[in-house]
Amino acid sequence: MQGVDKERMKQSFSTSEVARYCHVTADTIRKWAEAGRIKVFKTPGGHRRIRREDLIIFLRENGIPLHEELSDDGIKVLVVDDDQTIIAVIQRFLEHTKTNFEVNVADDGFEAGRQMALFHPNVVFLDLRLPGIDGYEVCRRIKSSPDTANAQIIAMTAYYDEEGDRRIKELGAAMCLQKPFTPDDLRRAMALVGIEVS
Repeated sequence: MQGVDKERMKQSFSTSEVARYCHVTADTIRKWAEAGRIKVFKTPGGHRRIRREDLIIFLRENGIPLHEELSDDGIKVLVVDDDQTIIAVIQRFLEHTKTNFEVNVADDGFEAGRQMALFHPNVVFLDLRLPGIDGYEVCRRIKSSPDTANAQIIAMTAYYDEEGDRRIKELGAAMCLQKPFTPDDLRRAMALVGIEVS
């Protein structure tokens, strides 16, 4: 079981690991990558890696059964805010949907960084005014790391202005939500990052 959990936490795989999931040789994976059949990226050391999401898409598109180690337990959401009311509103909204969500919370930028490394969220609700490292810097760090760059970021602020909106989007956030927000606002925000909530 420990191996399964470790694999579920992994966000990218080597060509030999992917070969095992596809029941082919690592050489075949390299050929598929060169032909553009499977998306790869290179590490700073020049090693080919396949992101978890890209591997799952590839397996589904090619009718290859999804290995137990890759099974998806739901959409992982990280809420980064030091306001307990906002956290409660988002958690309540996600709990009352039919979609399967797993929610973790961070109350400052340092904890957000730790949660990104351990939890690997798909979506991050990120307050721009945080104690310690602010939301802009947290967003920049998330988007500049190959391990976390695929996370969708929904920024949040009670001090909305066009300059802040432009700046956070340039850093990679999908949108900026103005506080206070409604369940409909949250539903629209999730739809914008490709998650339909029912």
